[in-house]
Amino acid sequence: MKTKPDCDVSLQIDDYLDLLHFAIQIQDHEWRQSLIQQLKIFQAATEQQHTPEEELWMRFDYINSKLTGLCHQIHAAHSVDERKKFEERVGILQLQRVEVARKIKWASRR
Repeated sequence: MKTKPDCDVSLQIDDYLDLLHFAIQIQDHEWRQSLIQQLKIFQAATEQQHTPEEELWMRFDYINSKLTGLCHQIHAAHSVDERKKFEERVGILQLQRVEVARKIKWASRR
């Protein structure tokens, strides 16, 4: 769950990403480097703020996102071999998700 300060930082990061996109479009290399440096500072600050349980939830969400993408790829697969390759990846991610869920459950009991 994001707290108010976390939301403010997320909005700042979004603003900086928009500015970075613009700096790239206008080919302002100096401004681009300055924005990238600031984004690195934001990244370091936000990474330090997460509890281990939050990191697990972020991992869980990431796995779910990858699973969703793979499901779309399975439906769009052009061959049986391609579909099997994606299904194998789904199986691996499902096992990882179960493991992360187990760790989340264990962490919430503390």
